[in-house]
Amino acid sequence: MIIVVNDANVLIDIVKLQLLPQFFDLDLEFHTTSLILNELHSEQVEQLQKYINCSLLNVNELSADELMEIVTLQTERPQLSEQDCSAIVCARRISGEILTSDNNLRKFAAIKGVSVKGHLWIFDLLVAQNLISAAVAIDKLAELREIINPRLGLPKAECENRITVWKTLVI
Repeated sequence: MIIVVNDANVLIDIVKLQLLPQFFDLDLEFHTTSLILNELHSEQVEQLQKYINCSLLNVNELSADELMEIVTLQTERPQLSEQDCSAIVCARRISGEILTSDNNLRKFAAIKGVSVKGHLWIFDLLVAQNLISAAVAIDKLAELREIINPRLGLPKAECENRITVWKTLVI
């Protein structure tokens, strides 16, 4: 099973897209850090609490040594927040991949040897695992890009390629 550490932007967008049940039905082991969870609004945390309570979303506390590692990482890459760096530290600890579409975090994690997946990968899995239909994927991707998070900067060509493929699956 693939182990993933959720960055705040993924959790926020999944909540706003109203895809939490489908997201947590994915064949993944979900983690985040307490620092990342503290970055969310109380209503978002409230919606995630059900998944935390039943251990579908594991909230990792960081040790003093790991907090020092975060400070070191921030010294190397000052534009990253402590929450971003906590995702790297957590992913290293549990041998997981980071789920984010934050380009700064994506690039720095890769330098640090941590694999990163993003929003489009999540959509691919949701469709492949039959958790949402291709038609829903098309609608939700458009909603994400145009309404929920237009500054996300998902690659236009990759989005259009997926939409083209998904349209062939719509009955």
